[in-house]
Amino acid sequence: MKILFWLYKSRVNVKGKSHIMMRITLNNERIDFSTSIEVAHDKWDQTDQRVRGKDALAIQYNKTLSILRSLAWDCYNQKIRSKQPVTGEIIKSDILGRDKPNYTLLQAIEFQITSLKARVGNDVSENTVKKYQTIKTKVTTYLKTKLKRDDYFLLELSNKFIYDFDTYLRTEEKLKHNAVAKNMQQFRRVITIAIQNEWLPKDPFTNYRITPKETERGFLTMEEMFLLRKEILPERLDKVRDIFLFCCFTGLAYADVSKFNKEHLMKGEDGKTWIILSRTKTKSQSMIPILPEAMTILSKYAEIMKWDKKERLLPVISNQNLNKYLKEIATLVGIKKRVSMHLSRHTFATTVTLNRGVDIVSVSKMLGHKHLQTTQVYAKTGMLRISHDMDKLFQKD
Repeated sequence: MKILFWLYKSRVNVKGKSHIMMRITLNNERIDFSTSIEVAHDKWDQTDQRVRGKDALAIQYNKTLSILRSLAWDCYNQKIRSKQPVTGEIIKSDILGRDKPNYTLLQAIEFQITSLKARVGNDVSENTVKKYQTIKTKVTTYLKTKLKRDDYFLLELSNKFIYDFDTYLRTEEKLKHNAVAKNMQQFRRVITIAIQNEWLPKDPFTNYRITPKETERGFLTMEEMFLLRKEILPERLDKVRDIFLFCCFTGLAYADVSKFNKEHLMKGEDGKTWIILSRTKTKSQSMIPILPEAMTILSKYAEIMKWDKKERLLPVISNQNLNKYLKEIATLVGIKKRVSMHLSRHTFATTVTLNRGVDIVSVSKMLGHKHLQTTQVYAKTGMLRISHDMDKLFQKD
């Protein structure tokens, strides 16, 4: 088998560049196909079959040509060892995929985004789509700022690229370890789909491992919740506080409380009022008996919410504004912790339930977790729970 790279000089695009072609000659059969790399004529060295120059783009192009040559020989040797028929067309199809273009990295990410958008409202949330749009933005910025490229062929991807991108997220983007882990998880999913679609023959994530570090889940104590409840606030902040406290007493996440309406209120077998809804994030069911504190907040807004077009029960504004106003409230009442909407869910799991002796299985069901292991991250034994357990020692038989 012979492999040759040559420049298709008779075809020049508007930029004055031509495609570098790959030729496989085997058993007197010659197969030519495009590598999708375009260069100016003076940049091509036919003798050495390489792109001239030492700039980042020339280095990457030459690396791609080297990878294509290696893939061709890998296919050829594998077929010979397994005593299977091998032709130039078979090798070409193995490298590129029959009748499939040579996809780029940004095309692969956009393919994933488009696929997810089509499933929004079914088994995918808007937030999931946003995560992949975020990784596309970061990859685009990385290619332009560090590699001086507008895009990157999937065939060029290597283990080094993965580790270099990881380093970029940590140093240039200033992301912490767990944020890097989440971004790389999205990135890896894109590459997995590219492999499944046969756009990429090898996994560049081989040998790359990243495990999120366990973090302390912040929450408010009973004392801090009391501070929050007793402070007199202007109406603008009072509504925000009520929504936050409602989530503290129900465990609802922002995505769920923002769509919370009468359909989610039901009478339970015990005769009490329950919240029963399918979580936006996981589609798993949450079953939450409403505590008196939460019912008081609902009653407070019953009259004004009668006119809500979406038939919601609480005046929920955007998550961004809620978090901004919660920081303002925390400063006013003297809470030094970083107060956000998601802190309310942690508070429900820890302070309101687990630390007061509620069984973890029940808490898991109320939070709508699919796996008990997810709930266990909240099961940090606090003073109140320890005190409760120690009191049992002094109880009379």
